[in-house]
Order: sequence, then structure tokens, then C-alpha cells
Amino acid sequence: MRIWPGLVFAVGLMAQELAPIGIVRGALIDCDTTHLTIGVDESRVFKFLTDSRTFIERDHLRIFCSTLGKGERLEVVSDRSSEPGLRYARLVSVVTVETRSRRLALMAIRAPLLYDDPTLSIAPRGSLTFTGVVLRQDADGMVLRTRVDGEKWILVRRDTRYREDGLQVGPSSLHSSTRVFVRAGTNLDGEIEAYEVVWGEILTPAGIH
Repeated sequence: MRIWPGLVFAVGLMAQELAPIGIVRGALIDCDTTHLTIGVDESRVFKFLTDSRTFIERDHLRIFCSTLGKGERLEVVSDRSSEPGLRYARLVSVVTVETRSRRLALMAIRAPLLYDDPTLSIAPRGSLTFTGVVLRQDADGMVLRTRVDGEKWILVRRDTRYREDGLQVGPSSLHSSTRVFVRAGTNLDGEIEAYEVVWGEILTPAGIH
């Protein structure tokens, strides 16, 4: 079993923090039927709530805590929980060379397209709409703080369109703390994906509140 370098000696020095919402990566410290703890680096620990709905996978197959080895690299899809100071682990994936390659391929698929599909102005995609403030963002998606639904993790696609003040812009133009309107839908895995992100003077299309 491979041990994360310095893990045994560093655990006692780590400080537990509230994990961000979204994708969190780290090395396994402990796992049972109710909690999962990972070390992100030599000074930070994130602890998550787990239950029977938490899906733990290795090479696309479901596994359980008892088959994990301490120090294994994990990728956790984090969400809000009812317990103060803890996030909920929805999906836990053991990160292997194959997993990393699949992630890089997915990021390539989501690389922004350089053209605009004119048919989308006639028949916009997405049955879900959200309005809120961008808390965090990365190459995979963004965390949006909404008034009604709280914090939402929203994936971005290769063809996600970004519009500022009515003009199409690139994803790099979107910054944290920006109030946006998002038109979205769900993919085959039930995850929310953004089709269009709008902000600026022209924020919300008519009829959307």
C-alpha cells in the first residue's frame, strides 16, 4: 500500500477546515459509514459527512470504505450538509492514472468553442434557470450562491456561452462576486450544466425573475 509522503507525521499538525463546494482533491486519512477525512496538503484537513447515498468508486465500479487504503488519492464532489462545519460527500472517486487522463480529456471537450450557434437565439437550450452571485469558479464549473436554492455547483460545457452587457465574451471575462443569470440543464449523470451565463446591464431575459 502506498502512503502519501509525510502523511503519518503530518496528521497531528493539520488543521481541519470547512471544505469548498465542488470538486475537492486530497489523500485519504480516514473513512467510515458516516465520515470521510482527507488531507489536502501538509497543513489542511477536510472532513465530510457520508451516508448510504454517498457513491464511492474505483475504475467505474462502486466500492466501500473498507477497500480504501490510507494515503490513496481521492476526488470528492462536495455539497452542503445539515451539520455545521461539515460538507456532504456526494461522490468519491479514487484517482488513478486513468482517472486523470479522463479528466484531461473532459477538460479538452469543455474547451470553449470560438463560434456562436445562431439557432440558439430561436430555441434556447435548458429548462433550468438560476440567478445569483459567483462565489468560486475553475475550469470545470462554478459555485453560484442563489437566493432560493442556496449554493449551487454548476458545470460548464465546451459550448457554454458567456454574455456581458449583451455581447458574447470568453469565460475569462467572468469573475467571482459577479451577479449572473444562468440557463442550464441536467446531463445524463444528473449534474447541472450551464448553457448560457449572462451578466452586466442586460442580465435577466424578459419574464425571468
